[in-house]
Amino acid sequence: MTEIRHLYPGGNTCYGFYSFYDYMVITSRVKRKVILKGGPGTGKSTFMMKLGRAFAERGHKVEYHWCSSDNESLDGVVVGEQEVCILDGTSPHVVDPLYPGAVDEIINLGQYWQAATLQAHYPQILDLTERISLCFTRAYLRLQESKLALAEWKSCCQEVLDETAVRRNILGLCSDFISASVREEGPLRHLFAGAITPAGPVTRVESIITDKYRIYAVKGSPGSGKERLMKHTLEMIEMEGWAAEIFHNPFDPQEIDIIHLPASQAVLIDVTGHPIDYLQRLNSPRFKRMLDFDQLLLADKMAPLIPVIEKARHRFQIGINDSVAWIQSAHSLHDELEEAYMGAMDFSALDEASAKLFSDLLSYVSENQS
Repeated sequence: MTEIRHLYPGGNTCYGFYSFYDYMVITSRVKRKVILKGGPGTGKSTFMMKLGRAFAERGHKVEYHWCSSDNESLDGVVVGEQEVCILDGTSPHVVDPLYPGAVDEIINLGQYWQAATLQAHYPQILDLTERISLCFTRAYLRLQESKLALAEWKSCCQEVLDETAVRRNILGLCSDFISASVREEGPLRHLFAGAITPAGPVTRVESIITDKYRIYAVKGSPGSGKERLMKHTLEMIEMEGWAAEIFHNPFDPQEIDIIHLPASQAVLIDVTGHPIDYLQRLNSPRFKRMLDFDQLLLADKMAPLIPVIEKARHRFQIGINDSVAWIQSAHSLHDELEEAYMGAMDFSALDEASAKLFSDLLSYVSENQS
């Protein structure tokens, strides 16, 4: 069965738009990288989707890298053992060639539009572009407010930690996870397994973690110690040169939700659900170990802080909800902007270019990838 994975190379975060596009492929593996340029509605996502399906139908592994601002749009496709990558190189995730000609090439989809038609829509395009930008500015301001609420929530939990128990459990679980895994040397790859989108927080984590995986799960309130476990484990595997995929938190990318060791089919995952509920997407997960860091909070000291925590939790969620509403507004405006460009495109010529590119790229992908 063809292996299909669904990932996010960028996200709408409390720091604004955050990009891991440089990690979409490992530089030493990629043989051909195609960077698409062109305005909204010029067919970049459809172009990539067709190529992804064509490779999947031939049994090649395919990664779909989805757009955090449009649930139906792609930002990239990676094929095989990362030998081929096709990606959207336009704002806000501008990508330029690293090795022009040798590996990277640019395809400008603007060559398939009628400039005169677009120029007639210039006032509309200008207005919509400015309004979309304003929507994202307000969405990110609301996420910044959520971060302040989360910081207050964290401070309450940190105040009542059983520090000795937290350190002991961090060292024990990290040791269990690493010692039971097979060390494979290689670079780290940083991505998102979910995103804050117009449809709210979403993930397709089940395409990454199957029922064959050895799952080490943690949960707990913000600041309870699970963040320190993830950081410590990352430092350990980084120091020893392990090949791993690091999936960052879609709200705060400075924190880690999942550490994936592909060679061992093992993951260390935070299933708390702030803001992505990974657990509900996993198919009948069986945990090798589950650690609840809230059990390491001193209950007698926590009681007076519960009203403070509840208020902070409420503000955090309201900020997320309001941000999603602004991202939805931006998406609606973006649909209008796409219509202006779609009316000026020669899509038949684009289809021909897609078919030719697929034929050219086939030679770069190893056989029997299914």
